[in-house]
Amino acid sequence: MFYKSLILPILQLINPEFSHLIAEKFFQLPFFKIFTPILFKSKSKKTSTNVLGIELSSPIGLAAGYDKNCKILNPLLSLQFGFVTGGTITLEERFGNPKPRLFHLPKEKSLINSLGFPSLGLEKINKNLQIDHDNSIFLSVSGINEDEIIECIKTLENKTEVFEINISSPNTEGLRLFHNHSELSKLIEKIKNISKNKILIKLPPWLESEKQIFLDLGKTAILSGADGLVVANSLPTNDEKLAVGKGGKSGKVLTSNTLRMIAETRSSIGPGPIIVACGGIFDSKDVWNALALGADLCQGYTGFIYEGLLYAYNINKGLIQMMIEKNVSSIDQIKGKSLV
Repeated sequence: MFYKSLILPILQLINPEFSHLIAEKFFQLPFFKIFTPILFKSKSKKTSTNVLGIELSSPIGLAAGYDKNCKILNPLLSLQFGFVTGGTITLEERFGNPKPRLFHLPKEKSLINSLGFPSLGLEKINKNLQIDHDNSIFLSVSGINEDEIIECIKTLENKTEVFEINISSPNTEGLRLFHNHSELSKLIEKIKNISKNKILIKLPPWLESEKQIFLDLGKTAILSGADGLVVANSLPTNDEKLAVGKGGKSGKVLTSNTLRMIAETRSSIGPGPIIVACGGIFDSKDVWNALALGADLCQGYTGFIYEGLLYAYNINKGLIQMMIEKNVSSIDQIKGKSLV
């Protein structure tokens, strides 16, 4: 409550990118390392789940975009996230789109951004990553052509066990190349030839009228060797407050759309491949419903911004309570259960 009633309103008065920098500096403080174990206690085994052959402490993870340059992945992981996704990492340093490019919409619990992959670039980010990485660290990679992505994969091969390939940012020119089935298939096959790691493809969101286009794209990804799909990126939107006039919306307004897409995707690709729900994940009910509809994992970003440090902790606590009430003994057993 302290965060929502005092800290969050203050941060929302500041330039959003500057407030994010403040948060990043906080996570780098020695004080944070001392503070965290006391506040968040030990993780419960009841929320653990094995996905992609990796034992994760929880199905809720932090989505790519929060720690773009992989400076604070381990402090973030200590907040009881089951996994944290670093990046999105690009080959060259990028300054992204012109400012203003990020806004809070507090009444909607949403964000609008047109960041455009600002990044320190592969060489600098690689130095921030540890070789003896935690297997709960996933890495998001992207590029405007196949060669850029392949170079990132080669360099980062020993820094993760799971690559998320972002082909869906609404704010970055060039990514639509991989909406072509042939180009996407060729990219995945090349990645599988050089990498032993698991591959997730992050899809764009879709409206009901567009669903077959993107469901078919997801099928192509799986048939080409991808291990799963992340469903989905922020929803494209136009906004005159953004310097480039358009961007992506994330937040609570996406929850129902995400749940619909999860159900459609699971029906389309069958029971085997992994699905990660991303978009409008704010609380334990959102996670339960996504898992019940066929997701294996969930990611939050905007939810973390609005809910604060206890975001993952509260989700895990809520999941455990619902599992007890509904006589469910493991995360895997939530699939197919009634929505809450």
